Amino acid sequence: MKFYTFDELTYPDVPPEVGPEVRFTNRFCDPRIVTQAYRDHLDEWAICEDLGFDGAFVNEHHFTAVNIQPACNIMAAAIIMRTKSMKVGVIGNVIPLRHPIRTAEEFAMLDCLSGGRFIAGIVRGVPQEYVSYNVDPFTSRERLAESYDVIHKCLNEEVFDYDGKFWQLAGVSIWPKPIQRPLPFWMPAGSLETIEFAAQRHINSAQVFYPPEAFRDAFDQYKKVARERFGWHPDFANFIGARFIHVAETNDQAIAEARDALGYLFRVFSRPINNPAPVPGLHSDQSFQHRTNIKRDFPGPETPFEQMREDGFIVCGDPDYVTRWLERDMKISGYGHFLGMFHIGNIAHANVMNAKRLFAKHVMPALRDLNVTSPTIEPSRTERLAVGSNNGRDGDAAKLPLYGDSNYVLTRDAPEILRDFSKSENGRIVAGWEIGVPSRGPDGFPYQIIFAGPAREYRGSAIRLRLMTTDGREVSDDADVVLEACHPSGGNSQLIFQTKYSQFAAIPDQHATNAANALYQRTVVAEPFIIRLRVTVPAGSPAPDPAADESFFEIECFKHWLNVTA
Repeated sequence: MKFYTFDELTYPDVPPEVGPEVRFTNRFCDPRIVTQAYRDHLDEWAICEDLGFDGAFVNEHHFTAVNIQPACNIMAAAIIMRTKSMKVGVIGNVIPLRHPIRTAEEFAMLDCLSGGRFIAGIVRGVPQEYVSYNVDPFTSRERLAESYDVIHKCLNEEVFDYDGKFWQLAGVSIWPKPIQRPLPFWMPAGSLETIEFAAQRHINSAQVFYPPEAFRDAFDQYKKVARERFGWHPDFANFIGARFIHVAETNDQAIAEARDALGYLFRVFSRPINNPAPVPGLHSDQSFQHRTNIKRDFPGPETPFEQMREDGFIVCGDPDYVTRWLERDMKISGYGHFLGMFHIGNIAHANVMNAKRLFAKHVMPALRDLNVTSPTIEPSRTERLAVGSNNGRDGDAAKLPLYGDSNYVLTRDAPEILRDFSKSENGRIVAGWEIGVPSRGPDGFPYQIIFAGPAREYRGSAIRLRLMTTDGREVSDDADVVLEACHPSGGNSQLIFQTKYSQFAAIPDQHATNAANALYQRTVVAEPFIIRLRVTVPAGSPAPDPAADESFFEIECFKHWLNVTA
């Protein structure tokens, strides 16, 4: 069993005379109290590493006093900075109401910031969030699926385009990438539709609040869908049970410390700013048909504390009671991760810290061996790279593709051509073309011509050449071909490519896929330098004619405009 801490981070000081009949606008919010609440919760999360917890989770809600971390990724980053080894996660971001690229970028940042300790989480959101964001709740499931699709592509693909109903994206390639590939995802999944969504995508499923039998109903439905529809078999590690929990030295003390705090939670829980009636569209008539005792699954404000304690809405007692209750829960429900929600409503900070110490000392060791999944041995990253690929470095370079991201091709007809030439040097004839770099744009920013050299993924920029002689034949195979960048004064020359003409003559179709020769030196050429492609034929050979109709060259490159204005 893995143990985590998770809290809603409820605003702790709504006046006692205020109930659900009043709109909980931010007139009740004192930022100084929020500051202290943040500090208390950060201490409560950070201590868990020293106590041996496996991780800490936060979550996102909007327009409500029950959770005052609408940007929970910021809080996750703060926990990461207070810890060194335990997992840190969000469960989760309301992705139907967020831009998926931004979500993916933040997830990747958090994984890198933590050194690979981050667990991503997503949720569909609750009614008042759709009301205030003015988003049609009937589209929530489509938005969830499309946003997750984009996030998944961002985290796992190098570059992609996307043409969906809600998002149209082009050339997406996020920086940074996450360390964990794939990044683990968790989400609450209680309705039939969300269970199917999670099972199809192998997203771990969480349940909260309900009795053990209701947890089991949801997890069994997930297993059934995963097995029958998607062909895989979940185990304990795919399921999370979350419960309010309070531990004290005695049962009476635990109940006394938690009772009023839970009552406060109910008082602020059921009154967001805008939610005048049940919001249609978030659920269907079939959403909860798998639950066998739905009338008792979630308590109301008037439900006796003793019944909530019996049903597990709150697990509250001394270490022995909590251990025995959770052992039964874990065996019935079948989850492998436990999320303990220790900070209940406005419970005192000191009581939370004490509860966590008691839980770590007495409860966790007694339950560690429950619901343990046999580990699957996977090859290390180094081993995976070695299988059949040699990481692209030690294999046959000729099998690699040509550089594929060129946005420009230099040819004899390009506007950058300065002149073609043919001249005699030391008894040999040299012919070819001189190419300039575009002048600065109207805003003063310069251009660069970038030739790609060989890399792990490709061979380099393609170069194609055919040069005829004045008598209508191709130049000799022994002719020397040189591509270079040099200053107009003739000095400071940089060699980009050099070979014999036979390397071009031997290719039947230089435009066939991956058939062309590749440059072997990455070079960036900027004004005032010029690019010179020259061919030197042996003495006594027919003279080359770069102006002949059948003479041509093509050099694929990247034409870069250094525009850094806003």
